[in-house]
Amino acid sequence: MRQPLLLVLFTVLAHQCAVEASVDQSPRQRPAPGGQANAGGRGGSTNTDAGSAAPAKPSAPAAEQQWRTYLHTREGLAKEGLIDGSSSPSGATVSRLRLSKNVLPEYGASFERLTVEATPETPTRLHIKVFPTDSKRWEVPESIVPRPQPQPGLLSSSLTYDFSTQHEQHDGRGADAFAIKVSRRSNGAPLFDTTGSRFVFKDQYIELTTKLPKTADVMGLGQMILPGTSVILPRDGTPITLWNRDLPGALAEPYANLYGSHPFYLQANRDGFSHGVLFLSSNGMDVLLNETSLTYKVIGGLVDLYIFTGPSPEEVIAQYQQVIGTPGMPPFWALGNHQARWGYSNVNVVEQVVKNFSRAGVPLEAVWLDIDHMSNRFQTLTLDSHRFPLPKMRALVDKMNAAGQQWVPIHDAGISKMPGYKAYDEGNAAGIWIRDYKGQPYVGQVWPGEVVWPDYVGNANTSAWLTEQVANFYKQAPFGGLWMDMSEPINFCTGISCQADPTNKQAMFWLTADTPKDFNVTSFIRPRTTCQLKCEQAAATNKLANPPYAIHNYDMSTKTRQLRLEQELVSVTARHSDGTLRYNAHNLHGAAMAQQHYRAFVAATGKRPFNVVRSTFPGSGRWAGHWTGDNRASWRSLAESVAQTLTPSMWGISMVGPDICGFVDTALATAETQGFKGSFSTKTKADAVLDDKGYEQLCNRWTSAGAFYPFSRNHYTFFARPHEPYRWPAVAAAARKAYGLRYQLLSYLYSSLYLAHSRGGTLARPLMFLDPSDMAARSADSQWVLGEALMISPVLHPDATTVKKHFPKGNWYSAWDYIKTEVPKAKARKLDIPLGDVAVHYRGGAIIPTQRYANITRDVRYSPVTLIVTLPLEVSAPAKDNKTLQGVAPYANEEACAAVHAANAGRLVSCGLLYADSDTVEVNNNNTVQVWYTAITSPDRKQGGLSGATKANAGEAARKLRIEAVHILGVPAAAKTPGGAAAAAPGTAKAPAKHAAAAPAPAAPVKAAPAGRAAPAKEAPAKAAPAARAVTAKAASSKGRPAAAKAARAAARKEAAAAAAAPVAATASVNGQAVAAAYDGKTGVLRITGLKDVIVGAPFALRWKI
Repeated sequence: MRQPLLLVLFTVLAHQCAVEASVDQSPRQRPAPGGQANAGGRGGSTNTDAGSAAPAKPSAPAAEQQWRTYLHTREGLAKEGLIDGSSSPSGATVSRLRLSKNVLPEYGASFERLTVEATPETPTRLHIKVFPTDSKRWEVPESIVPRPQPQPGLLSSSLTYDFSTQHEQHDGRGADAFAIKVSRRSNGAPLFDTTGSRFVFKDQYIELTTKLPKTADVMGLGQMILPGTSVILPRDGTPITLWNRDLPGALAEPYANLYGSHPFYLQANRDGFSHGVLFLSSNGMDVLLNETSLTYKVIGGLVDLYIFTGPSPEEVIAQYQQVIGTPGMPPFWALGNHQARWGYSNVNVVEQVVKNFSRAGVPLEAVWLDIDHMSNRFQTLTLDSHRFPLPKMRALVDKMNAAGQQWVPIHDAGISKMPGYKAYDEGNAAGIWIRDYKGQPYVGQVWPGEVVWPDYVGNANTSAWLTEQVANFYKQAPFGGLWMDMSEPINFCTGISCQADPTNKQAMFWLTADTPKDFNVTSFIRPRTTCQLKCEQAAATNKLANPPYAIHNYDMSTKTRQLRLEQELVSVTARHSDGTLRYNAHNLHGAAMAQQHYRAFVAATGKRPFNVVRSTFPGSGRWAGHWTGDNRASWRSLAESVAQTLTPSMWGISMVGPDICGFVDTALATAETQGFKGSFSTKTKADAVLDDKGYEQLCNRWTSAGAFYPFSRNHYTFFARPHEPYRWPAVAAAARKAYGLRYQLLSYLYSSLYLAHSRGGTLARPLMFLDPSDMAARSADSQWVLGEALMISPVLHPDATTVKKHFPKGNWYSAWDYIKTEVPKAKARKLDIPLGDVAVHYRGGAIIPTQRYANITRDVRYSPVTLIVTLPLEVSAPAKDNKTLQGVAPYANEEACAAVHAANAGRLVSCGLLYADSDTVEVNNNNTVQVWYTAITSPDRKQGGLSGATKANAGEAARKLRIEAVHILGVPAAAKTPGGAAAAAPGTAKAPAKHAAAAPAPAAPVKAAPAGRAAPAKEAPAKAAPAARAVTAKAASSKGRPAAAKAARAAARKEAAAAAAAPVAATASVNGQAVAAAYDGKTGVLRITGLKDVIVGAPFALRWKI
């Protein structure tokens, strides 16, 4: 009888001297060794150990021994003599090992006893924890990242990994080493291997190194300014620092740490196998990657590792999200087009913006308002009585809501410390503020002047307070979500304790000045970014503000990486209500804020919100989307936007996107004038200041690309040239075209979001996710895929119209005119993409729901559906071979699709999901519509069937959707060539792939709005059409007869075109009833129309034949 795996515990003894200070404590933490840290520059001190026990005395050195791998069974440990006769309550084995050396004494003393827990939790997930045996340590609270439980009854035979621990003593030649090794069971490849490297565990310094293959590609760690445009991280040994900062990307240098901290990486090996590793820690850290290793240097907490075996990249991400939480489901309207500006100065300006979008025929789903709308001294969740008077604002909101539009207010992290401000007074009464080392509310400075910060991590009263504030503001002018800014949280001052100085008249003027009715940004905003408070600084001996190991924190002013840990942040010596130090919890602030605001919105309104947050941490995507921060109106920022979108998608944040056309404009003002400390980079041509013509071209290209970001929003600052798309006729035309297609694909995008939400995964993903063995796809940094089947290929460089784009293996169909590009082997192809256009392709093997265009998502949501069936390049393989690392067919990992593939080896299989709901807060099978559509086509592509398997059909969305048409792409002509082979339809393998100016509608192409229509984009002509190539291969290869070969190819092309143009009989039926079917031999498209009363979710069986 097989037994479930036991949790294995290993205890490691290490030499330790007395610890001077401990930073890791709190009621939820593992107690750290005792000690004190000087908290003030004037001799003040604060106890940081929360009464934990003193360190144990050092142990005697262990006996010398060679490398040894310990078997993970009680019998194996007993044989090695390592069992001490005890076991944990769960029945796990305990062993004790000894290490004798103390390394890096400059970083403090090492712990004496370490416990290692290795827990197989699922067949593809291993959890490893290392912590001091006799001390409590800070770890990420489960209230922020709930930990999943091990799979019940897990058997050793089901694991996809093997793991072991090793203990080495260097016989006086260096530090003793304790190592962990995890390998892939199928091929023995290492997944996490610390052998041969030092392992250090101190109070404020943990070092752990794993080996990396030289040829592997690593991605995911961040958030930082990438040194290039690829999601693949460089391996040059430069530290990647995880410490959340408000750092405008427009001013930062490569590797500068930004708003979020994500200690997760995905490793893609050359053999196509991928795996992932999460080091779950909220403490500051550096991560160093070089050609052979990855090293963590962490300044607190414990080692909390999760290893995910994949083996495909998408599976790694899904497994990762089973730990941190899958992406939240946004409301349907979140997929529309959004507009924002810091500088919409009053309600009349906002109303005019809405009108201008309508007049230009450009979709507008929501207007996002920055701090302009706030009342005196920028009191969050309020309306200014002069600039945004409630009656006018409410009238505008009601009008927008009636039209199906929303507004979203910004909500800053700091709360104005102004007596009489309701939110402040009620928060004071509830005692919800973060507190300084003296136990008083920690005071800082942001836009309002003096501010305090709610405790979102450790105060139970914060939730009720926040719900009340959201509810009160919602009643005034209902909004669709919250825009959480400054959430690192940024502080314009630095100090362990700050307060206003009444003797400093100039400072008091700026701290107490009322906001002018029509304030000038330069004269009013700029002085408020300079600290006006009197702040007590931390002493040099303060180990919280100045830890022994200094992570490489980026300094925007000097462009160096030596900034103090608490510079312009809430002090690391401050505490939460449960005793948690900000030193430990700083990186959690944005995630905790997002969680609390989601719950507050739901509690206050009963609706599902669309919130976004700037500062993120693993799990943030459950509660909010993310915009990537203060980018720049430059070609470099546009090129960087692809990786900036795809990397957060790997972190579990589906709704992500950069500011379209750039937040900061370098032409009108210097960085200093705009309120930034630092200067704009001008190192490259891509950073150059653009003239008005260049600015328009940039915005044109960015609009075409940005229409296919998951979160698509145009946003800019006071000091930027206006760049709403309606400002230029050509840009408006580009917007109408790109968003015209996006809005027809809303249900496809929404269905893809549901898959990521329900089982984990990505909406936006790199091309290499489609085929991990495609090495060229890994460097395709100007393209991305949405869901399983939509490839986006924009132009990201100035004055370019012909560009090379990578096509993974398979059939690819232009979304604009259905022309097929057949790619037997992955390769780059030249595409002609005129200004105002973007290349979009459907992937073969998918079923994609499209709907009639409307300029509001509400009017698209339940409109009639056309199912686009894209025939794949190859037939399905036998079940055992169908899922490989050389490319997985669309949806082949989904149960419904996998079953159809398995049962139809030798046939062409296409799959897709149509999901619908009514924006209920929770989604389940009792309030959603979920139908899996599968198409099975004969190998000759001349006949097939399409059916739906209904998984759920309930709630308000049930029976609202109907299918009006089916388009089958990739059907060949029935005529024969002179050589007897079937004539390929024009546009098949290696023929031009065109991208016409209008997306196809359910029954016929929809014309784009007439103003400024862009010319079609098309693939640059290939050397020869495929039909001719097939017929005249011998002639073409014959020496001495090039003219004859050329003539033969031309004749074959002409004959094939004529045959394809000839009428071809086509028949189709739905549920046994004949329906109209028309075959277009020029495009290889079969259009089946006239479907009546075919309700989505009802029985559906289509048969067709040509």
